[in-house]
Amino acid sequence: MDPTPKAPPTDAPPKHAPRINPRDTPRPSAGCRPVCIAIFLLVALGVLAADLGLKTYAFNHVAGAPVILDPSTPQSATIPFHDPTVLIPHVLSLRLTTNTGAIFGMGKGSRWIFIAVSVIAVGFIGRVFWRSPAKAVTLHIALALILAGALGNLYDRVRFAAVRDMLHLFPGVELPFGLSWPGDARGLYPWIFNLADVALLFGVLTVVWVTWKHAPHPPASQTNHD
Repeated sequence: MDPTPKAPPTDAPPKHAPRINPRDTPRPSAGCRPVCIAIFLLVALGVLAADLGLKTYAFNHVAGAPVILDPSTPQSATIPFHDPTVLIPHVLSLRLTTNTGAIFGMGKGSRWIFIAVSVIAVGFIGRVFWRSPAKAVTLHIALALILAGALGNLYDRVRFAAVRDMLHLFPGVELPFGLSWPGDARGLYPWIFNLADVALLFGVLTVVWVTWKHAPHPPASQTNHD
């Protein structure tokens, strides 16, 4: 008769080691890396300094005399008439104005709402950066640009009750075929903006691009069957 088979010992090692999913392993965050924090702060502070520096220079020199903004009358009516300072003919010039609203002048008169939104946005940006992957350098730079733009315009709204604008694209160039923007503006780009607006625009577009690039896409086989 065959002997009774013995049960394998319970402490025997498994034949195959369990597989570790890379997604289950914690990734170092940017908030734990001094290099990431340094790059983030250098970009944000550098752009913020450039924005506030250009605003100060423009409002001290472009109009021929320093323009002192009164927070009680933040409209551009306090700015005297002046000839724009041409930086690149038909491409870029400096022309002073103020904006009590948001982009394209929308939401004028909602100063405290914009201040509250800016403060919340600054906190949100800091949180996103702190928890983002340490290797996401492009995302960190984009978030730094957004932070600098938000802080630059937030400073103006708190200090002057309006945002100081001075950059004018394509001065003297009109829309073709007699076209015009709403309000009968015929300039190719009639809006005046600042470096903070540029930083915000490029930062947001970069975040959208990075998010789309790293978003999970459906397999090609599923796409073909749908």
